[in-house]
Amino acid sequence: MHRSALVAFDFDHTITDDNTDVVARKLLPREKLTDGVKDLFRSDGWIVYMRKIFQLLHDSSIDVKQIRNAIVRIPPVPGIEKLLRELHSNGCEIIIISDSNTLFISEWLKNKKLDEVVAEVFTNPASVDENGMIKVDMYHVQESCKLSTVNLCKGQILDSYIDKRCDEGVHFDRVVYVGDGKNDLCPILRLSERDLAFPRKGYVLVKILNGTENNEIPNVKARVFPWSDGREILEKLEKEIVLSSSSSSL
Repeated sequence: MHRSALVAFDFDHTITDDNTDVVARKLLPREKLTDGVKDLFRSDGWIVYMRKIFQLLHDSSIDVKQIRNAIVRIPPVPGIEKLLRELHSNGCEIIIISDSNTLFISEWLKNKKLDEVVAEVFTNPASVDENGMIKVDMYHVQESCKLSTVNLCKGQILDSYIDKRCDEGVHFDRVVYVGDGKNDLCPILRLSERDLAFPRKGYVLVKILNGTENNEIPNVKARVFPWSDGREILEKLEKEIVLSSSSSSL
C-alpha cells in the first residue's frame, strides 16, 4: 500500500497564526509574571514554565473555558485550512508535531472542523485535573538529540512514525515538512533528496536554513521552499506530488 506523501506540520505559527501557549499566558494579569516566573523557562525549560503559567491562571480564577475561548479564536495562517483539506482529499497523510499540548491543539482543530483531516498529533499531553486546572507533561524525555529540547525531539517522532507506518504496510513516496521554528530543524535534517521542506518566511527556521542566524548553512538534503501562506505551499505541492485540485480556486 502506498500513499503519495506524508505531510508533517508544526502547529504554532505554522497552522495557527500565533503561539497557543503565549495566547494563554496573555490572559494573566501582568503583575503575575514576576522575574522568578520568567526565569523558570531559562532554568527548567518550557514545560516547567507552562506548568507554572497554568497554575497562575487557575489561581487568578481564569478557568478552562476562558482559556479555550482564547485558543479557538486564534486565526489560521492564511490558506492553511484549504491546504489541509486539499491534501487530505488527495490521499496525503497529515500529522502534526508540536511543542504545544494535546488540549490546545485538539480544541482548535475541532473548532475549525479540521480534526478529521489529521491522522495523528504528537505533542505534550495535557489534561484538566479535578480542580479545573490544566496540567501539562513532557511528550518524552530524550538526551540523544542536541538540536531539540529534552521534552520533544521532532526528528525522532517523524522517524518513528514513518517506521511504524512502514511496519503497517504503508510506504510514502516522499515526506513534506512544514514549520517555522528552531525545533523544526531536526526533522528537516532527516529528510532525503526526494523530500520537501517548507520554512515559513520571516521566522527563525528560514534564517537558520539560509545561514543568516548562525553564519553556517545546515546540510539539508531536501529541497527547501520558503513560504508565506498556505496558497504557496499548495501551488508547489500541486506540481511536486500531482494534486488533483487547482490552487486557482483559492
